[in-house]
Amino acid sequence: MKRLSGVIGSMLLSSMAFANCDTQPENCIEVSQWEVSVAVGAGVATNPLKDGEHSPLIVLPYISYYGDRFFLDNTAIGYTFVNQQSFDVSWIAELNSEQAFFSRSRPGTLLRSNTLSPDISERVDFPEPQIPSSNGGATPDNEGNISQPKGISGYVPVINNDRTPVQTKPPSLTFEDLAKRKWAIDSGILAHWYISEQHKLTIRLLHDVRGIYKGFHSSLGYSYTLPFGQPKYAQLQFKLGIDYKDAKLGSYYYGITDRDTDLTHFHYQVDSTVNPYVGIAYNHKLTKSWQFKFTAKHQWLGSSIANSPIIEEGYTTSVFIGGLYAF
Repeated sequence: MKRLSGVIGSMLLSSMAFANCDTQPENCIEVSQWEVSVAVGAGVATNPLKDGEHSPLIVLPYISYYGDRFFLDNTAIGYTFVNQQSFDVSWIAELNSEQAFFSRSRPGTLLRSNTLSPDISERVDFPEPQIPSSNGGATPDNEGNISQPKGISGYVPVINNDRTPVQTKPPSLTFEDLAKRKWAIDSGILAHWYISEQHKLTIRLLHDVRGIYKGFHSSLGYSYTLPFGQPKYAQLQFKLGIDYKDAKLGSYYYGITDRDTDLTHFHYQVDSTVNPYVGIAYNHKLTKSWQFKFTAKHQWLGSSIANSPIIEEGYTTSVFIGGLYAF
């Protein structure tokens, strides 16, 4: 599950909240005004957890407010303390999106199917027959055949020493076995560098202020915007970047410890990871209030997270197609 209102919602909007209006007036919003929008369409955001349900993207609300310095952007608040023509720097605080993958609130995610226990065949041990040495005192008959002593069976079971022992698997760690992961609030620096009207760099440096995972994460993103028409009626945007998550964040959300299970063979510690991503977004103006929207984003999980026992897919993907209505 993804944080729909923040991550996906931001992807669905054409406006760049921090763009300088001298260089990119079409991407600015009116100061001290509330903006309410809703995206309606079809899409999905995948969940990389084992047995984690994917999230349908059908109706996505979005709300924002920007003053001269203070702003509210769905689940994030901030204050811009440097605002130059080519760059800006802001302080922000927002919900960390990692917990959304572990939410128990959606139907179908409370339980996952338990792995069938392996069949363990009941084995009966028979006593091995005692064969006397030197014929056991038995004498041959007239034809030279040796008769078996009384009380000893003539049948000797053949034991297949080459038979490979049945390997029994330990019970699987289910999604329901995991301890609850709490929502964290991250705070730190958000900066934009407007290289030109089409090229932009974004830097984020955030740390946990609630003491939930007691770590930090950062990101570096690049976007290229290709406008269409004069005046502009459509926009195509390409994105690529990397997200860095430190070991404390990774271990809290994707590691396995005593809080989850007493079975030590499941315990797993996550190292710091680098998670690259690529994305594309297309906006096409239909009317004054409606826009056609298409967005897609694919992110690869770092190997230390991808190898966690609770991860099934080493990536996350979100895709949406539909319309955006601005009230």
